[in-house]
Amino acid sequence: MLSALLAALVAASACGTPPPARRSILLVTIDTLRADHVTAALAPALSRVGTEGVVFDNAVSVGPLTLPSHASLLTGQFPPAHGVRDNYLFALDTSTPTYTQLLKTRGYDTAAFISAVVLDKRYGLASGFDVYDDAIDGDRPERPAGLTLAAAERWLAGRAANAPPFFMWVHLFEPHAPYLAGSYAAEVTAVDREVARFFDVLRGRGVWDNLVLSVTADHGESLGEHGEDTHGFFIYDSTIRIPWLLKAPGLAAGRFAPQVRLVDVMPTMLALADTAAPGAPEAPAVEGTDLVPSLRAGTDPGLSAYAETLLPKHQFGWSELSAIRTPDLKFIEAPEPELYRLRDDPGESRNLAASEAALVAKMRRVVAATAASGTPSAMRTQADAVEAQKLMALGYLGRAFSTPISSGAQRPDPKRKLEVYRLVMSALTLSEAGTPDAALTALAAAERAEPDLTQVHYLKGVILGGLERYREAAIALERTVALSPAHVLARFKLALAYLRLGEHARAEAVLLAVVADEPNNTRAYQNLAALAYSRGDLDRAEQMARRAVDIDPAYFDAWNTLGAVYLVRQRPADAIAALERAIGIRPSNGQAQHNLALAYQAAGDTRGAAEARAAACRFDPRFCQ
Repeated sequence: MLSALLAALVAASACGTPPPARRSILLVTIDTLRADHVTAALAPALSRVGTEGVVFDNAVSVGPLTLPSHASLLTGQFPPAHGVRDNYLFALDTSTPTYTQLLKTRGYDTAAFISAVVLDKRYGLASGFDVYDDAIDGDRPERPAGLTLAAAERWLAGRAANAPPFFMWVHLFEPHAPYLAGSYAAEVTAVDREVARFFDVLRGRGVWDNLVLSVTADHGESLGEHGEDTHGFFIYDSTIRIPWLLKAPGLAAGRFAPQVRLVDVMPTMLALADTAAPGAPEAPAVEGTDLVPSLRAGTDPGLSAYAETLLPKHQFGWSELSAIRTPDLKFIEAPEPELYRLRDDPGESRNLAASEAALVAKMRRVVAATAASGTPSAMRTQADAVEAQKLMALGYLGRAFSTPISSGAQRPDPKRKLEVYRLVMSALTLSEAGTPDAALTALAAAERAEPDLTQVHYLKGVILGGLERYREAAIALERTVALSPAHVLARFKLALAYLRLGEHARAEAVLLAVVADEPNNTRAYQNLAALAYSRGDLDRAEQMARRAVDIDPAYFDAWNTLGAVYLVRQRPADAIAALERAIGIRPSNGQAQHNLALAYQAAGDTRGAAEARAAACRFDPRFCQ
């Protein structure tokens, strides 16, 4: 296993330093990129890479979700083995070995440049990276490709001429919905244009020719196929077929037709980069395969692919889906199983499960064995209202459960819930597009079809709260919590609705329930601090805000609240210390600069007060008077 290999390498490093590796490695993942859109017309820069290296015609991901796919990419394991089964809800455990850690032990400099909150460092993929740049401005959920690539260029430019080889991972979020360029195809062209410029930089720096480069995707996009508009709900080929372009010194250009998997990318790249020191243990016994022997010999490695989506289960309480794909067959395990002969039916339109009982039974055993593999130790993430809002802008609603399934009962098949799903996702899209009334109409239709669906009431409460219809929002969110008592984000939103209605006691009771379930929920503590401050209970306000910064020392709001508390308590030195921490986190916040001016004034520092007042005015005109 990879863990054993890492342990052996660490032990070997104690006895002597291995010789430097020879080739740098660049991994580019373009989120949501379909293989059939990497064409000379839509993506000329990527097509050019294809002429210089290998184009895999039949590459398959592990599922249609960003975080589990990237976890598989960096570990060489399918999701059941590494345990990251969905976006936002899981984080890769720090004890799970990754290829980044392996390359670090082999003397590589490591850096990652990330373009979306769904891969924020809180989800565990940063382990082993010297630099994990996931900085995204303001409340945006994604960073444009140009900004991400500019950060990668700066890192390259800052490296010394005699620096060790590097492993760089660049994640670009276009063409993920919403399609800011106007259409999916336009997004593909837009990201290709930025990639072209970045690749020209690599050529200009003399890096290109000796580089092991892979360009691939985490998953594809269902542009209406099987009734799905984007991705995540189904595991048909429209969302699990991906491009993979591979370029390396000495690797003959051409096309490779046999089926390969996302988990094979890193083992193959490491072999081509020749990263192992003499005498190092053999390649790790992960589920991914080093394809170099097959590429050299032109032989079929004979690989089967596993894929899954737990989004229908986690977000809606319906059944999960899992699949085994061979070059000829695709079996999808579901309450109503599906079997397709891909060579005759590449569009997966003719389900043969009813007439192929023996083959279905065989494939079902393979799915079950893969799903049961490994002992996953992924961590569950804490609910975060701000992070959840950003993810909703990308189409991810997060965990919610409807009425619990009785023992022995089967969850509904997602195929039978497609229309309800489409209505809910349409409501989310309409809300994000600034048409909340149309969103509420779609939710009303969804509620008529399925009255007890948690996400319908949650999304209704969020939209009504945004419209400042707080009483209606509270009713919808109360219904959400009644259906799903563990829905922490619904309780958090409910508390905010109560606050806006002036029902502070009810808000406090809900927030206390949140922190009882999630003792590290910093935003709940901050809201409890604000409640206490508003009623003049400064001891309680200080206690709650201090609890928040103890958990997260980079939490701006709590430091700002502490500064306000210390101002009222006439402790200017403590106020200055707290507000300087707040401004260090968010320098352009006018409110914090204004509070700092008051603290300096109280301390008798007229110069400091004047500078803070000027900054407050500069950043927020409200403080210019």
